[in-house]
Amino acid sequence: MLQRSGFVVMVLLLITSSTIVSAGEQMPIATNGDYIIQPINDAEKNTGDVRWVYDTITQGMIHWHQRTVSSHITSLNMDLNWDNPSNSLRLKIYSPDGHLFGPFYDGFDGAYDGRINLNIINSAGIAKGTWYCEVYGEQVEGTQSYYI
Repeated sequence: MLQRSGFVVMVLLLITSSTIVSAGEQMPIATNGDYIIQPINDAEKNTGDVRWVYDTITQGMIHWHQRTVSSHITSLNMDLNWDNPSNSLRLKIYSPDGHLFGPFYDGFDGAYDGRINLNIINSAGIAKGTWYCEVYGEQVEGTQSYYI
């Protein structure tokens, strides 16, 4: 009887964990109160956006970039693209109202393509002010160019 109960519990855990993984791959990830972080999948990726910074990075370097939100918006796109999945960059985002989002790595959207593309959503409004992005060269061979 005890063995049968253990088997049933194990099966239920497997079913529950696979449901959680499936839901996590398709649903936005809620973080930090009213903010929702939603990965942008391949069908939604927009390559026509104007990037605000182009830079290069090497192993272990940290670069800081900023972006100002001055009007009422409910979604903010952050797109770090280095087009080389053999190198690994990390992205952290700091909001003007004190929230930290991340760290994010390649594969956050389910694709390992040298890109971290996400929307930060808040139906009450994205915090106005200066948003900071920290780009870290986690595992970089040589010099890696990127834009954000």
